[in-house]
Amino acid sequence: MKYIVDISVEPIGTGTTSISKYVKIVYDVLKSKGIKFYPAPSMTSLELDDITQLGYILKDIDDALASEGIKRIVSFMKIDDRRDKENSIEHKLEVIKT
Repeated sequence: MKYIVDISVEPIGTGTTSISKYVKIVYDVLKSKGIKFYPAPSMTSLELDDITQLGYILKDIDDALASEGIKRIVSFMKIDDRRDKENSIEHKLEVIKT
């Protein structure tokens, strides 16, 4: 079973309206975890085998942003825990193409 988790991480108090530098930091953390993820304009979808991974991922993201001087981070998430059939980012994208 896969969990699809949509996250949005917002650094507060950066002094600029641009956050692309911080988005790149988040993507680097996700890449280092070796998980599937799909970036979208305002959220990123993660595909997790175990929901307990989520806490560790969020902690690593927060730590990486804090190391860049960010003092406040607000995270939003939505978890899709579908148990009646296989769930994956790839499947969700294929369904909307047809």
